[in-house]
Amino acid sequence: MRRFFITTVAIILAFTATAQSARELILSDSSYALGVYRLYPTQFKEQTPAPKGYKPFYISHYGRHGSRYVLRDEKYDRAYRVFEDAAYFGKLTPYGKEIYDRLTRAKRDAYGRGGELTLKGQEQHRQIARRMYNNYKPIFKKAEYIDTKATIVPRVLMSMTAFCDELMRHDNKLDIHYECGKPFQRWLNPYYKDNDPRLAKYIDLYRHNTNCEWMQQWRRYRRENVDISRLLHSLFKPDYVKSMPFPHDFVFHLFKTATSLPGTPTEESILDIFTPEELYQQWRLVNIIFYHEKGPSGIKEKFLNGVSTPLLEQIINDAERRVNEGVAAVDLRFGHDGNIMGLLNTMRIPGWCEEVHDYEQIEKVFQDYNIPMGCNLQWIFYRNKEGQTLVKMLLNEEEIAFPKQIDGSMAPYYRWEDVLKFYRELIPQMYEIGCYNKLEKLLDK
Repeated sequence: MRRFFITTVAIILAFTATAQSARELILSDSSYALGVYRLYPTQFKEQTPAPKGYKPFYISHYGRHGSRYVLRDEKYDRAYRVFEDAAYFGKLTPYGKEIYDRLTRAKRDAYGRGGELTLKGQEQHRQIARRMYNNYKPIFKKAEYIDTKATIVPRVLMSMTAFCDELMRHDNKLDIHYECGKPFQRWLNPYYKDNDPRLAKYIDLYRHNTNCEWMQQWRRYRRENVDISRLLHSLFKPDYVKSMPFPHDFVFHLFKTATSLPGTPTEESILDIFTPEELYQQWRLVNIIFYHEKGPSGIKEKFLNGVSTPLLEQIINDAERRVNEGVAAVDLRFGHDGNIMGLLNTMRIPGWCEEVHDYEQIEKVFQDYNIPMGCNLQWIFYRNKEGQTLVKMLLNEEEIAFPKQIDGSMAPYYRWEDVLKFYRELIPQMYEIGCYNKLEKLLDK
C-alpha cells in the first residue's frame, strides 16, 4: 500500500509537470481563481462510445447546489467595514473610492440573501438535467420512478427542484419521489455538525479554530509568501495601510467577496482590483484550506479522509441493488461541494487523494476549481444481453478514471464486479479511519 501511494503521487506530479499548471491556468483564465465559486462549465468533450452491445440502464448521481450568494451576509461586512472606516477618515485613494462604491452596490443587491440559490444556480441545474435526459432518454422512459434525495439546506432543495422540474418539462409522465430529512443527513452531508456532537466538537477545534496547528502554519505561510502591498496602496493612503491591524485578513476577505459575485445577479465586479498573479496567490490560500478541511491532508490521523465513507457506502449499496434488480433506474442526490471533495478522496480517485506536506505541492495534486457551482458526480451503468455490467464515471460531465487498482483495460468503462469488489474491501478500511468513535481519542489529545 505504501509503495502504491508513493507511485501514485509520483505519477500525479509528473503529469502536472507536463500539463498546464494551476498558475498558468489562472493567469490565462481568471475564472479559475473563483475556486468553488466558479460557474459551472458549458462546454464538454465528446464522450467515449460504449463497447458494442452495451446499453445504459442506470444513473447514480450526486450533485452540488448551483451558484449561490455568499454563504452568510456578515462575510460581506468583513471587507466592507474597512472601506467604511477608511472613507470616514478620508483615507481612500480615488481608486479606493471607486471600489467602495462598487462594493456598496454589490452589497445592496445581495445583502439579506446569504446562502440562497441564485437564478444562475437554478439555470445550471436545469441545463445539467436537460443534458442528462437527452443523453440517457431510454433510461428515463423505462424507469418506474426517479428517486431524489437532498440535504435540508434550502439552496440544495431548490437545486433539486430546478433539476427535476426540467426533467418533468421533457416528460411530464415521470414519477419523481422527493425526499429530504435528517435521516439522510449522515450520508448526504457527512460533514454536518449535527450528525454527532463529537463531530461538532472536532470541527470547532480543528476547522473553525484559527489557533489550531495547521491554521497557524497557514497564516505564517500567507504572511511570508503573499505580497499584498500593491493592492493595499491602490485602495488606501499610505498612513492608513501602515496602521491596518490585520491587512492579510482584509485582503483575503476582499478576495472571497470578489469571487462570490459572478454567480449572483449583480452587475458589479471587483475582481479587477487584483492582478492575475494576486488572484493566483489568493486562490492558493483558499485551495490549501480546502485541502486541509476536505482533502487528504493527513491531519489528525487522517480522520477527514474517511468522513465521506457513509456517502460512498450508500452509493455502492444503491448501485448493487439496482444492478441486481436489472431494470432501468435513476438515483439523484443533492448536497454540497465539500461532500464531493470528501467523496472523491474517500474513493481514492487520482487527483483527489494524494497526501503531500509541502504547500508548494498541494496545487499539483488538488485543485478546488474542479468543484464548481453545480458540480456533479455521475456513475452511468451499461449492460449487454449476456447480463454483463459496465460502469463509467463522470465529474462535471467529463469522463474520469477509477483508482488504478481497478482494471482499466476498457477505460473509461470498468467492469462493475471489479469496481464493487474494490469498494467493498475499501469501505471498512475507510470507516476505521473516519469513524466518529475515533474522535473521542483525537479530542483528548
